Amino acid sequence: MMRTSSARLRVLGRSSIGRPFRSVTRARSRLPNPSSESGFTLIELLVSTMLGLVVFGAILGTLETSQQVQARDTEWALTMQEGRAGLARVAREIRQASEVKTHEGGTIEFLATIGGKEWKIRYECGVKKSGAEYYECDRKAVETSTGTLPSTGVPTVRDVLNPTEVFKYFKGATSTTTTTEMNAVTLRIELPAKGTLKQAGSSGYSHNVVLENAAFMRNRDFEG
Repeated sequence: MMRTSSARLRVLGRSSIGRPFRSVTRARSRLPNPSSESGFTLIELLVSTMLGLVVFGAILGTLETSQQVQARDTEWALTMQEGRAGLARVAREIRQASEVKTHEGGTIEFLATIGGKEWKIRYECGVKKSGAEYYECDRKAVETSTGTLPSTGVPTVRDVLNPTEVFKYFKGATSTTTTTEMNAVTLRIELPAKGTLKQAGSSGYSHNVVLENAAFMRNRDFEG
């Protein structure tokens, strides 16, 4: 019996002693080997940096182009809005005219009843302020009881390119130069689509905008 027990102890001792060594060996084999770790080389880092700079530059270029386009479109819309508003005012007052005093391609002077008062109104489209690139249509007005028009007018339409070809006069559908026959006026102004855009790197649109309107002088409807 003693021999059998001793043999079992020796067998157990060997198995118990061997297991810790095998566990340590397996644990060591699972540890990372610094020499076998993967990473980026200097060339790879440089290439990645260059690609990032290229992508970033492309994004900045797109943003800059978008800003220029937005500024150009905004200036074009502003030119259209201001031109239409100014031309509509000129036509609205001409419709109230009862007598035409001066009729030229770039100037019209007339008497009109507005708000229950008699006014003398003059529009001059050949005015060019000092340092300005384009012409403008100025409005001068005074009550007929006062008499004298002011020496300077208020700008109604700016950036006019055709200062001497704004007004045309008609009797019905027939062109006329006789003051007593006139009962209709057509208006046509040409404006630069780029307006007064001065943003760096943006030249704006290169074409021109043409706006037209017409005024039938109801108080001079001789046939009615």
